[in-house]
Amino acid sequence: MQMQDHNQAGVPLDGKNFTIGILAVTATILFVGFLLVTSTPRSAQAIGHVDRQDDYIILTHQISNARENLMVVDAAVKTAIVYELRNKRDFNILQRIPLDRLPLPPGK
Repeated sequence: MQMQDHNQAGVPLDGKNFTIGILAVTATILFVGFLLVTSTPRSAQAIGHVDRQDDYIILTHQISNARENLMVVDAAVKTAIVYELRNKRDFNILQRIPLDRLPLPPGK
């Protein structure tokens, strides 16, 4: 006489049922982790960063809690453009600055 392990429903516990159970538990844990990560949105902030690549310089700065500015300097064209970001959705050009028309520092 051979004894088989049975669960409460009376279904024999073999390798296939055990694997399905493990996969179901793993999928549930991954789904809960996905929900936790996506349900807490985080805003990307790049306050006070400077980056330079070839003829471009990019500067960021925060004006207030609802306003941030991004300045892109193109040294080859001698122009700076200031972009304004309001309320994380409204992005527009605030000012164009021709760098060759700026006053020179004293002594130059």
